[in-house]
Amino acid sequence: MVSTLHSELIATVSQLAEALAPQQQRFLADLIRIRSYTGDEGAAVQRTLQELRAIGCDEVWMDSAGNALGRIGNGRRVILYDAHLDTNEVADASEWPHPPLEPVIEHGAMWGLGASDCKGGVAAIVYGAAILKQLALSGDFTLLVMGATLEEDAEGFALRALVERDGVRPDTVLLAEATDLTLRRGQRGRCEIRVRTTGKAVHASTPHLGENAILKMLPVVAALEAMNADLPTHPIFGKGTQVVSLIEGPHTPNSVPSWCEVTVDRRMMPGETMASVLAGVRAVVEPLGATATIPDQPVRTHTGLRLDGPSFYPGWLLEETHPLLAAGQATGQALWGTPLPVDVWRFSTDGTYSAGAAGIPTLGFGPQEERYVHAADDQVDLAKLTKAAAFYALFPLMFVNGEEGTIERG
Repeated sequence: MVSTLHSELIATVSQLAEALAPQQQRFLADLIRIRSYTGDEGAAVQRTLQELRAIGCDEVWMDSAGNALGRIGNGRRVILYDAHLDTNEVADASEWPHPPLEPVIEHGAMWGLGASDCKGGVAAIVYGAAILKQLALSGDFTLLVMGATLEEDAEGFALRALVERDGVRPDTVLLAEATDLTLRRGQRGRCEIRVRTTGKAVHASTPHLGENAILKMLPVVAALEAMNADLPTHPIFGKGTQVVSLIEGPHTPNSVPSWCEVTVDRRMMPGETMASVLAGVRAVVEPLGATATIPDQPVRTHTGLRLDGPSFYPGWLLEETHPLLAAGQATGQALWGTPLPVDVWRFSTDGTYSAGAAGIPTLGFGPQEERYVHAADDQVDLAKLTKAAAFYALFPLMFVNGEEGTIERG
């Protein structure tokens, strides 16, 4: 039948989120138990595919890059929920209050590797879809739920493969990264720049016959650092930064080095491009005899597919007046009776491709908290996890129909 969005429906969404919370938590615990470092997400992908089938998705599949995908509906507007399954590697498990791969519920939160980045987000979007499916709520939308891969080392590469290799282009993307139940509308970009000097190798006993590439690099490093004073500034993101983060040369300690290369980590404002970044760096280092390039990021999926691409991840910012942001605000208002705070991320996400490269309107919302990301006390609040599922269930209706629009219930 056809009806308007009303308080009874919203209450039912919240009630079903509570009813499904035990299943949602079991799924998250299963994901935490699976070690899924970047490029080795196969078992976590299979577990996600299993859950997508269990909640009744209309179609479930793994794409060419090895992402787990489920579809609900077949409407005109395609909405993609994205949360990644890969995690950072654990440097020292003894620093963790609980073993990283053994989920523990303590103080109302589930602890474990990836709980906040981003397996809690995967559980949120999957069970948002589960609520939508159980209530048979539909409209002129197709909802795609993706357990993404590769995000930690090469954010956006797996999403790029879905769009450009497999031809699945959503109209909008919601990222279930850490926002603590608020909204995020953008992020700074980042890129890697390699700067190299060359010299002449000779035996270290006769250095006067050679040309030391390390010594040639010294003024280059100083010039790169001095560039920080003039990097672009943004009213929301602040000032761009760059830092020399690595230095390399030949592994021959008894020779004068013939080359020296530094890696520069550059944090960018929306609108900066590979061409503009390289032009600025080259203008500074080339007069000092150095070269500058943006290298390719080597990327291999857990399926064996190579997705190498430039190590350049553009920034992005969704306009304050964009309908996507308005729909996010309306969803939060309908569920909890208060406007959701809006901010931007300080870290990078898959939005660097969806919004920064492909120009797809993108918004962030998730139950996790940024303070636990990549930390030994990695955790997600379970009450917030339940609330996030309700948000993801209601959002497609708000986005497609508006707060006073119509929906269909089977």
